[in-house]
Amino acid sequence: MDLPSLRKKPTYAVLLSALQALEVKPNSWNKSTAAESSLVSDEAVVQRFLMSIIASDLEWIPESTDIGGEFLTALEQKELLVDLASRRVAERCGRSAMPEMTRTWVIPASSNLPEIKFDIREPPLTGDNLGLKTWGTSYVIAKKLENFGIQYLDHFFTKSIVSRSGTSKRSLQSGAKVLELGAGTGLVGIAAGAVWGAEVFLTDLLDIADNLLFNVEKNAPTVGEFGGHISCGVLDWREPNQALEIVPVKKFSILLAADPLYDDDHPALLANVVEKFLQDDEGSRALIAIPIRDNATRALSEKLSNLMAENGFLVDCSGEEICQDDWEASNGPEVKLLWTFWKRTIISKSTTEN
Repeated sequence: MDLPSLRKKPTYAVLLSALQALEVKPNSWNKSTAAESSLVSDEAVVQRFLMSIIASDLEWIPESTDIGGEFLTALEQKELLVDLASRRVAERCGRSAMPEMTRTWVIPASSNLPEIKFDIREPPLTGDNLGLKTWGTSYVIAKKLENFGIQYLDHFFTKSIVSRSGTSKRSLQSGAKVLELGAGTGLVGIAAGAVWGAEVFLTDLLDIADNLLFNVEKNAPTVGEFGGHISCGVLDWREPNQALEIVPVKKFSILLAADPLYDDDHPALLANVVEKFLQDDEGSRALIAIPIRDNATRALSEKLSNLMAENGFLVDCSGEEICQDDWEASNGPEVKLLWTFWKRTIISKSTTEN
C-alpha cells in the first residue's frame, strides 16, 4: 500500500481510507502482524505519515462534503482525521497508550451453539488498574467454556428439547450458581452466562466495578437469549465478608478466575476466597487459569497450588493452552496458560465450625 502524500493534497476520503487501513489489531486473536495489518512494511514511513496529518492544518479540505450520505464540515473532517491518526500512533505505542475502546469478541459456532458475540468496553489503562483491559487468558478460556462444561462440569447440566427436530440445549441446573473472581472487563463471566445458560455473578475491586457493570448491562440481552443471567458487584479479596450482603447466594457451585495473580499476596487471598465461596460438597469446582509469563508468575502459580492443597482442595483435571497478550510486539513470545479445575477433598473449616 502506498500512503498518500500530503503535498498532493489528497481528499478526505483518500486520507480516511489510508488511516483505516493502518489500524493495528491485537495479535493474540488476529495473527497478522502490525506490518501485515497496515500493508506497509516500513513503520518509520507510517509514523511520518501519521505525524504529518496531526501537524497539518489540512487547509485544502473543502468547507463541506457529502461522504456516504453524511454532510461534514471542513472542521469536522479535520477533527476526524486527526483523531484517527492519533489512534494509529497510540496503537503503535502499546496498550497503555490506547484510548477507550470497545471490542467485539466472538465465540465460534459449534454443533450445539451458534456464533456468539460480546461487546466489551475497555477504558484507558491507567495506574495499576489492570482489570480495565481484556487479557489473552480471558479470551482463550471464554472459547473453551463449552468444552469445559461437557467434559468436566457435565454433572451440573440438564438437557431440554428445544425444537421439533429433536435438537437439545444444555443449560446449567437452576440451583447451580457461578461466581467470577477478579472479572476485570467481564468477558469470561459474560461468556459463561451465555454458553452455559447460567446465572453468573461477576466481581472485582471498586475501581473496576463501573466498567464491569457497563459491560454486564451491555451484554445482558445477549446472555438472556441463551437462557443465562448476569449481574455484578464489588468483592475485595482482602475483605470478602463485605460482599456477603450483595452476592445472590453465600456459596457457589462453580468459581471462575482467569489471570488472577499479580502480587505476592494474591495466592493466599485467592485461596481463602475460593475456600469461602465454593460450595462445601464434592461436586463443586473452581476453575483457575494462570498465564506463565515469567519466573515470577510461575512462582505465584506454584504458591497458589500449595495453598489450595493446604485448604483441602485437590486437582480434578488440568491442561495447557497457548496465548499471547495483545498489543505486544508482533514477534513477542507466546505464553503458556495453565488451567486447573479444583475440587474439595474435605469439608471446609467453616462448615465444621458451624
